[in-house]
Amino acid sequence: MFDIHTHILYGVDDGADSVETSTYLLNQARDNEINKILLTPHQNVELKRSEELIKRFNSFKEEFKYFDIDLYLGSEIYYYPKMIDDLDNNILLTLNNTKYVLVEFSTRMETDIASIIYDLNIRGYKPIVAHIERYRYLKLEDYDDIKAQGALIQVNTKSFVNKGYKKQLKYLLKNHLIDFIASDCHNENRDIDFSEVKKLISKKYKDQFDKLFVEIPEFLK
Repeated sequence: MFDIHTHILYGVDDGADSVETSTYLLNQARDNEINKILLTPHQNVELKRSEELIKRFNSFKEEFKYFDIDLYLGSEIYYYPKMIDDLDNNILLTLNNTKYVLVEFSTRMETDIASIIYDLNIRGYKPIVAHIERYRYLKLEDYDDIKAQGALIQVNTKSFVNKGYKKQLKYLLKNHLIDFIASDCHNENRDIDFSEVKKLISKKYKDQFDKLFVEIPEFLK
């Protein structure tokens, strides 16, 4: 099993703040039978530092090799107007050095996500929209438009136990629009637990179970 959206790399963002927190989250990953983890520290218009993140990641892999979990580096990029240019110039991190990009958008300021996805695609990238259920300004039909423009869609495990996201998640699952379910873990309060969502999928949407939890994504091969 795999997790493609995590903030386990300690000391670089609002995620894990110490070796102990990273250890806690990796233990949780192992308890959830996860053996492939993509570390996705935040990047944005003011915070890029890709070389630093690569160095930290290489040290992290060595430090935690005893877990016997495959670790990969990417980033969660908060969208800004020059983002695609910075991707072209290798200033930002893609997922495991592929054309896949995990992109986060504002939860408050209404954003034309579909147009941005289109622009990313024509520039040769494969965008994954991070936790799409959080963008409350999106109408249900907007999910279809975003998907039609070439997006892959990720939602968070914790959202499935939040009644505020019930309508969005039901629509996304019913219409087979979700490509990835990830923990987006940060610390002990925002941790890793796939148990409830796996129960739900296996009971009501079992035809999607393998796609969401078993089949390894191309960028982790």
